[in-house]
Amino acid sequence: MIGELALLFGVMIGLLMLGLPIFFAIGAAGAAYAIVYAPKVPLMIIGQRFVNGLDSYDFAAIPFFFLAGEIMNRGGISARLLRFARAAIGHIRGGLSHVNVLASMVFAGVSGSAAADASAIGSVMIPAMKREGYPAAYAASVTAASATIGPMIPPSIPLVIYALFAKQSVGQMFLAGVLPGLGMGLVLLAASIWISRRRNYPSRPWQGWGELARSGVTSALALALPVIVVVGLVSGAATTTEIGAIAAAYAVLVTSLVYRELPLRDLWTALCTAAVDSCRVLIIIAVAGIFSYIIASMGLAYSLAKLASGLSDDPAIVLAVIMLILLLLGTVLEPVTLLVVIVPILVPTAQAVGIDPIQLGTVAVLATLVGLVTPPVGFLIYLTAAQAQVRAGPVIRELTPFVLALIALLVALVFVPGLSLWLPRLFFG
Repeated sequence: MIGELALLFGVMIGLLMLGLPIFFAIGAAGAAYAIVYAPKVPLMIIGQRFVNGLDSYDFAAIPFFFLAGEIMNRGGISARLLRFARAAIGHIRGGLSHVNVLASMVFAGVSGSAAADASAIGSVMIPAMKREGYPAAYAASVTAASATIGPMIPPSIPLVIYALFAKQSVGQMFLAGVLPGLGMGLVLLAASIWISRRRNYPSRPWQGWGELARSGVTSALALALPVIVVVGLVSGAATTTEIGAIAAAYAVLVTSLVYRELPLRDLWTALCTAAVDSCRVLIIIAVAGIFSYIIASMGLAYSLAKLASGLSDDPAIVLAVIMLILLLLGTVLEPVTLLVVIVPILVPTAQAVGIDPIQLGTVAVLATLVGLVTPPVGFLIYLTAAQAQVRAGPVIRELTPFVLALIALLVALVFVPGLSLWLPRLFFG
């Protein structure tokens, strides 16, 4: 089995290091395995698995959630959320730094995407922070770190992907992501406040309760989107795909009829962007069907389950080991790839030692999100560094306290299951 794994993952990682697209690397690794071990995996299986990888009605929810986020992003919601964040905590020392984090927290319930969060918030906050004297690298780092909140607070594409691959309820996974998502915001705010006080960053005058109330009212319709998504799923009023379609329709209505800031041209652009982003995710899911079949045929999940059982009888210890593995892999693989390739292996292993798959999901998603702000891949590092017009090296150094804060929360998720499981158990029993 070691030789088979070396071939499968060696080809995939080798092609990724050459700069080839992720879906191609995964598919080519599966094809290479099928050629070398032809009796085990007939080549005709490749095509079948490619189709079967997407053979789930719930995957249709992914384009709808992408579309809802794009429309809300382009329809004036970013400015309203930033105004609300400024009114709430902009007066605390280092106010713009804290506003950056809070804006990402509230924007997370709209976009569900780290890239969208960093692009929308960073395009406004990074220049503003630089004008007020914050170092460019720090402005980029706080933007990158807070953007990781987006894929944890519902609606969340990674939580949908995990739920479907792990055969769990999307509604339960969304509820499980609420407290960890809020926790991410709190630990990042704590780090931001600590840094701002040490460096004596500037603050602004308190704008008053009136401005807070006015900004809250103008943001209320946008902030209602995650509530609609979660309530719809928890109540069983609609399926995951139907909720995604409702979210997209709601976004169109709010931005075009209420805010009136979504021109027809921007709606078309949002449709095209959402289509491209969806295809990038769905083609990875499709080729991951090949990977899942090969791993299942190896019996790898069973072998790892036995190994985990022998490692420790304590589920928390095994989950901590899984966390470390995911953190390590996250430095070279992006979240969607990690989830679709590793989840089919992890879930049977975790269940064999008594780990709740819902808790595993929140730990797995947060661990992969940390990879977005850790080198050498760290997509958000380079995105925000480009926005701030600074080299990646200083951004990575400034990110250190924020990454440590996220890892501390991750450890808490491992050893305090209630952080993930309290809300799902409250509503689903």
